[in-house]
Amino acid sequence: MDVSLGGDEERGYDPAALARLAEGSDPTAPDAFPVRVTEASVERHYGRVRELLEAVPERPDLPNGTVAAELRERRQRAADDVEDREEARTGLERLGDGRYARGEAAAVHGAYRAATGGIDRETVADRRAALRSDLRGFEGEWAYRGGDPSRALVVHAEFEELRERARRGAEAWPPFPADPRADVFRVGEIVRGLENGVATLGDASRLRTRYVEGRDDPQSYRTAITAAAHRLERRASWRRRRRHEFLDRRASEAFERSVEGTPAEYLYHEARERVRGAADEADDARRTGDHATATLRSATELAGILAFDEVVDAVEAGEYGPPEDADRIAAALEDAVAALREAWGTEPVPASVELTRPARDALRDARRRLEDADGDARTVDRAYANLAYVRLYAERVPEAVGAVTDALGGRG
Repeated sequence: MDVSLGGDEERGYDPAALARLAEGSDPTAPDAFPVRVTEASVERHYGRVRELLEAVPERPDLPNGTVAAELRERRQRAADDVEDREEARTGLERLGDGRYARGEAAAVHGAYRAATGGIDRETVADRRAALRSDLRGFEGEWAYRGGDPSRALVVHAEFEELRERARRGAEAWPPFPADPRADVFRVGEIVRGLENGVATLGDASRLRTRYVEGRDDPQSYRTAITAAAHRLERRASWRRRRRHEFLDRRASEAFERSVEGTPAEYLYHEARERVRGAADEADDARRTGDHATATLRSATELAGILAFDEVVDAVEAGEYGPPEDADRIAAALEDAVAALREAWGTEPVPASVELTRPARDALRDARRRLEDADGDARTVDRAYANLAYVRLYAERVPEAVGAVTDALGGRG
């Protein structure tokens, strides 16, 4: 289809047909994380939630009626969120939901303790010091051990992410107020951060123990993963340099014809920004020594560059003009979902699931835009571009997964 504006004022789409597309459920990624998340681990968080909330009266009797009313509302909301929680799709998501609920309950509990004089700066400092000590112990015992290297990579990238979240919980920010009773909800936020840090480090420690104990002869992959991060960075950088003249330009500057306001422009922008974002994330991970994360982010960048190559070629060929009707959107959605499912079939599955994150995000964006479009042509164009990106990116995931396997094996 030739790229042209097509007159947004003249185009419209059947809102009911778009709504039906938006209502569909996204495909479920395989729960492929190599460590089984037990229900006991998840319930540990909800047990702590109940403990924290039970220590706060349902109707707090405080001198400040406004604070009492706000605390009552927040306590009820935290309790309702637990009772009404939806079952997450994967074990890691269930753990994350549990940590979130625990943080919300801790914020209520911390605010109540501040309002009643039950917490001070020294109490918080002592708990923060204990968390930092536990973090040092976790890091000191970390040898990046595992069985299959590709699966070990995904597992240890998750541990790196959990460690970073725990570190944030140990930060002395925001500062503890001089008068806790006068700023109870800031105290609640401080306690929330600490509780999240403790909960996150606990999850990381238990997952690591379960992972290593489940292997007969776990090997250390620290050196292999570090080397793989650098190999993939070089490979992605080489591909990126080949397209630098496009990555450095906006769509309005990159093509001879005008693509402004078309799906081609939106697709180009999304593909370009995702490459740049993945490159930045990989650089950040290398700087902090999170080499498993850096490896996966460089592989994500590589898949993104390969997709960007196809976007550039397609736009130069005049493709990705406005979709004719809702049927064309439906076909694009079907193609996107099929490409995602095929990508998930690439072995090793844990790596392929991890690398499809950008496509899953783009699919959610498309659903949201279709839900909000109400027939609006520009919003539909953006959704169409999202769906095109899902397909183009997902189709490049197998090659990126192969690059990960090669890099871990000392090739590439």
